[in-house]
Amino acid sequence: MKSKLIITSIILAFILSNCTYPKYLPKRDNIGVSEYGSYIKVKRTAGKKIRGELLVIDTTGINVLTNSHSKNKVVFIPIKEIRRFKLKYAKPSAYWWTIPVYSLASIGHGAFLIFSLPINLAVTVTTTTNSNSVYNYNDLTYKELKMFARFPQGIPQNIDISDIE
Repeated sequence: MKSKLIITSIILAFILSNCTYPKYLPKRDNIGVSEYGSYIKVKRTAGKKIRGELLVIDTTGINVLTNSHSKNKVVFIPIKEIRRFKLKYAKPSAYWWTIPVYSLASIGHGAFLIFSLPINLAVTVTTTTNSNSVYNYNDLTYKELKMFARFPQGIPQNIDISDIE
């Protein structure tokens, strides 16, 4: 019994740890009107991953606003150094609460708990996990990726890229 509780806790902790999103990502109703760029994770051919807000993309590379150690910094990544990327453009709907609620509701099934609890867990965990990947892209072209940048037409001349927050 103790090992099942530990395994369930680990699964819940894993699920909840993947449920955090940058605050600047818009909710589903505000897609297309947010002034910020999308969240992007870039895996490079060499070096560490870069995560942050997609600012601008041109023919030579992309600029990403990162937040490391509570300090914003713009990082330029040449296109030839990009192995792949993953983009999130909105916050998904939160269904994490269904896991404990439906698990507790299984108690009302009495002896059929041994059948209903695993089914409820499977359905709610699957729904929660799938809802997290609804607003993601990882197969866009660089031309399509421009639409998700804060400055899709390039940095305006009156803005210094190092001043962007």
